[in-house]
Amino acid sequence: MAEPVGLFDKTFDALEKAMAAAAKTQAVIAQNIANAKTPGYEALAFDEELNRAVKRRDKRDVVLEEEMAALAENSGRYSAYVKMMTSKMSVLRSIVTQGRK
Repeated sequence: MAEPVGLFDKTFDALEKAMAAAAKTQAVIAQNIANAKTPGYEALAFDEELNRAVKRRDKRDVVLEEEMAALAENSGRYSAYVKMMTSKMSVLRSIVTQGRK
């Protein structure tokens, strides 16, 4: 039996999950940056493979330069996901608009 076809394909689902993971990663990095000067604070890392867990690394100090680099990298990744999602939505919008003519 054929799988039902929805409005959105598997790409939308994958992009949605990737964007959620990037957003969670961004929150963890922001927390690390905010607590960089907090005595005894240990940097956290988001484990994207599990997509659910925030775990402690090997008790390391926050290195602000590393966190800022991770923040920039993750921001770029999130922006790419948004651009892909926008492109997919544009295609759907075009299909719907063409159907009205």
